[in-house]
Amino acid sequence: ARRRVPAYAPAQGHLAEVEAELGETESALARLHSLAASSDDPDYAAQLARILRDAGCSQFHHWCRLAAARYDELVASHPEAFADHAAEFWLAAGADPERALPLARMNFEIRKTPRAYDLLARAVAAN
Repeated sequence: ARRRVPAYAPAQGHLAEVEAELGETESALARLHSLAASSDDPDYAAQLARILRDAGCSQFHHWCRLAAARYDELVASHPEAFADHAAEFWLAAGADPERALPLARMNFEIRKTPRAYDLLARAVAAN
């Protein structure tokens, strides 16, 4: 997808995730900076915050606050659509499992899937 449509943000975001997991932090950060700055999807800012935090960079606070504010907006207006992503954020970069738990519960009530169950189990364990 990235070769056919280089501007396709989800492909760039997934590639950055893979790069970060492979230890290609600089490449992942470069890819995510532009996505996080230009997209209204908080997943990119959340990914960027997590990678920066893991790298020990204090810039992660900025991106974490940005992602948190956007997740709060989206959950307020479309809770069913964003409960899972927001819960994932609060369990990871957001580092607030208490905020993740009700979102994970809501998500599980809506989607009784293995992924939703796993998210709920992680939120319960983190609390």
